[in-house]
Amino acid sequence: MARATITPARRTMTAIIALTTGLTGAASLAQAQTTSTPPAADAPARGGASNGASDGASIPEIIVTAQFRAQRLQDTPIAITATSGAELEAKSVESVTDLTAIAPNVNLSQATGLNGSAIQAYIRGIGQNDSSFALEPGVGIYIDDVYYGTTFGAILELNDLDRVEVLRGPQGTLSGKNSIGGSIKLFSKKPDGNGGGFLEASTGSYGRLDFKGSADFTIADGLYARVSGMSKHTDGYMTLLDYGCLYPDSGITATTGSKSCKTGTEGGIDIHGGRLALRYQPDGSPLEINLVGDYSQNNSEQVATKLIAADNSAVRSYVADDASAGVPFDSRFITGAHSYTSYANYASGGNYDSVFGPYQVEPGSFTTSPENTAKAWGVAGHVDYQLGDHLALTSITAYREAHGKTGIDLDGSPLSLLTQEFTYGHKQFTQELRLSAQLGTLADMTVGGYYYNARDRITGRVLLPTSQLDFIQDDPVTNRSTSAFVHGELHLTDALNLIGGLRYTDDKKTYVFHRSNTDGSVPDGASLVNLLVVGLNDQSSTYTGDRIDWRLGANYRFSPELMVYAQVATGYKGGGTNPRPYVVDQIVTFDPETLVTYEAGFKSDLLDRRLRFNGTFFYNDYKNIQINRYTCSESVLSTCSEPANAGNAHVWGLEGELFAEPLDGLQIDGSFGYLHFQYTSVDASTGVSLAMKAPFNPSWQSSAGVQYKADLGHGIGTLTPRFDWTYQSAFYFNSVNADTNKVAARSLFNLRLTYASHDGDWELSSAITNLFDKFYYTGKADNYSNYGVVTGAVGRPREWFVALRRSF
Repeated sequence: MARATITPARRTMTAIIALTTGLTGAASLAQAQTTSTPPAADAPARGGASNGASDGASIPEIIVTAQFRAQRLQDTPIAITATSGAELEAKSVESVTDLTAIAPNVNLSQATGLNGSAIQAYIRGIGQNDSSFALEPGVGIYIDDVYYGTTFGAILELNDLDRVEVLRGPQGTLSGKNSIGGSIKLFSKKPDGNGGGFLEASTGSYGRLDFKGSADFTIADGLYARVSGMSKHTDGYMTLLDYGCLYPDSGITATTGSKSCKTGTEGGIDIHGGRLALRYQPDGSPLEINLVGDYSQNNSEQVATKLIAADNSAVRSYVADDASAGVPFDSRFITGAHSYTSYANYASGGNYDSVFGPYQVEPGSFTTSPENTAKAWGVAGHVDYQLGDHLALTSITAYREAHGKTGIDLDGSPLSLLTQEFTYGHKQFTQELRLSAQLGTLADMTVGGYYYNARDRITGRVLLPTSQLDFIQDDPVTNRSTSAFVHGELHLTDALNLIGGLRYTDDKKTYVFHRSNTDGSVPDGASLVNLLVVGLNDQSSTYTGDRIDWRLGANYRFSPELMVYAQVATGYKGGGTNPRPYVVDQIVTFDPETLVTYEAGFKSDLLDRRLRFNGTFFYNDYKNIQINRYTCSESVLSTCSEPANAGNAHVWGLEGELFAEPLDGLQIDGSFGYLHFQYTSVDASTGVSLAMKAPFNPSWQSSAGVQYKADLGHGIGTLTPRFDWTYQSAFYFNSVNADTNKVAARSLFNLRLTYASHDGDWELSSAITNLFDKFYYTGKADNYSNYGVVTGAVGRPREWFVALRRSF
């Protein structure tokens, strides 16, 4: 049962049981666990018939470890998309946010500016769009089987990968930590001692200049290493303009004297990183150890953001002698509908005519910059020990840190409605221990335990003139989760398998609120400024809860070409405390959201394995849905930004994936997803109605791609053109649906042409993304009711690049 209390801040327990492995590591770096050697492509699966692979098979086989053991994708009875690293490159998939293009009912994008360098990850309409450490991701992000516990810092570059697995539906009994919506698992290439590697350089539009590479080598017998690195730079595509410079008679003071009136850009990318992996596996030894360390520095710009709606005449430009004569915040600050321009200046300079009188902020008294940075590092250890022919022990130990800063100008104008600056700090330790057994040909079993401990901090300055707020925030957050789990597969016949899983989880989260005036003093009510936050300083709130999740399923292989499966699974996303109270009575808790999913699907390889078609139907019983509301009528201040439980819903959907090679060299792939969301009950105080939909629930998503690998003959090499299309229907960005936060449908197209030498050592590629230069929004921050402002995060325009790769 969950309970929540407001208590004085206290220190949390930090002692943990020392592990016999003595290894620590990074959440994004531990190696993927396999309890046995992956089966050959033509070997029959345990507990099932062969899938019909042959030497002449057209469709490449991918081995996945979603059920704690190595299995072919087509023998894994869950909704999963698996793609090799080579396929990702062919589709110009470079970042984790680009994975939207490869899997149905998956919606990934960079979060809006308020959330720092974070990801908005949704699968089947379930996820999290707020990066606050008080909230849990709805979609688990894993690298090499290690859970990364926050959306902040989770925009990862896809470099030197073996494969990606996207698991849809609750993974409470499978993945390291509970993931209610699904999981995205990235698996890096392990050192294998075979040598080799590559170097690649790219250049393109907006000053693009990228470098990446890797190398694999043997240190000694049984000891191997792999080093990889990358550098990525692209200039910003959203131009920031000085309104006073462009319109000198407007009453707005110019801040630059340049002829272009340009003050900067948004949307620029500047990322550098490296990774070192060591693998110890002597011939014939039952022991395998993988140690990994990495470091990355993301110095990118703020998300490209554009003002869409503006109407708040109470906020005006600062005029020293007469505040009421200032220029009001209205549509004059909206630039052309499809132009990549903004008047945001990342500085204060507005004042507010409130019932308390004008609140004036001198121009330049608070200035931030359009930066969105994240620096991360970590180390990791993954140990596999074969205790016997049918018994294996796995230990995954991980430690990671991420720190970053973001400057925020959410009104997109030279005035100051929402000017803020935050720094984020995240530290996490995780330990997972598994014992896997094969009980002859009857069953496969895995039992284990999981521990997660995070220490986080959010600091920064909040300037909200419309609420008479200008304060410093410094909030520590602690998050501890422990769990025990068991997963089993019972092989009743060569064709029929039963699956069951159970997990118990215990959570504890504490949030402490520190508030001070800009001079460091504690708000005491002596000034009208920060009057509302009086009493917030040193308040704390603790949430505790536990949960049992389970999974039951069965699968049957009718033939080497066709397998069907059905399952029922549960999942949840933990509750917590409102991290953004404006007044004391807004320190409130919210409950966990829960999910029961009923799912049935099939996996097929047809036409002598020239055609692969997989399909899934699911039905979700979704309860206590967590949303964010912006109006709190029960509070002394109706303006708020507060997580709450909106109600319950039924969601059903369809998913399909296709891969075909009708002719040698010609490949066609595609996917589609459909979501039908319907609230069955709502809490009216949240502003949600039965006719609305939860955020990030597009009804349709689809993708298609075609490529042809043409042999140029005479040892010249091959030429491969590829064309890709992705579609996403409209969805709402806010829980309270309105036209102002409706993100329009979009179709995007990519084109790529690749030449490869006959020996594969050289490769030259050229590509265009967003081929038809579609102007679109990835999200819309709608705060029209409180502040009279709506801004949109603008997707990337058409870009081209050329890349040259040398493999060795």
